[in-house]
Amino acid sequence: MNDSLFPVLLLLRYMHILGAIALMGGTIFMRFALVPVVPGLDEKSRAELHEGVRSRWAKFVMIAAALLLISGIANLGLAARYDFAPPVGKLYNMIAGVKLILALPIFLFASFLTGRSATAKKFQANRVMWLNVNLGLAVLMVLIGGFLRFVGRDLKSETKEPVKTALVDNR
Repeated sequence: MNDSLFPVLLLLRYMHILGAIALMGGTIFMRFALVPVVPGLDEKSRAELHEGVRSRWAKFVMIAAALLLISGIANLGLAARYDFAPPVGKLYNMIAGVKLILALPIFLFASFLTGRSATAKKFQANRVMWLNVNLGLAVLMVLIGGFLRFVGRDLKSETKEPVKTALVDNR
């Protein structure tokens, strides 16, 4: 690749992929593997399991959200370096911005599902619904991101045409 920012772009891509894998993969695991098993446990075991998972998973949620926010905002800013192919063209930044806005409730719900506050406890009381909502939003984001990844792009010209000015002869 002949882009001088290739190492930075690669690092941002890895940050984004790893953050998404962690956040979405953990949510899928909790929704379809952990949550269905919990009702079969006695109350004490259920509380211990919940606290053990919550305290460990909360750290991953924070790290994954940070990776996704940092890389997502950086990628959105770096998109200004490109001309995007039709039919997306100038809509690329708007679509990527919608993707960024969709990320915020995902981070919020994941935080509430691992939190200790009174609001978090309310979310956790309806855990299955919020895990389903989070997964739905996450799938939508993956679909949008997959689409944007295949939009043709060319680096904008590094050399600007010189500004033409009228020469004034002051003799």
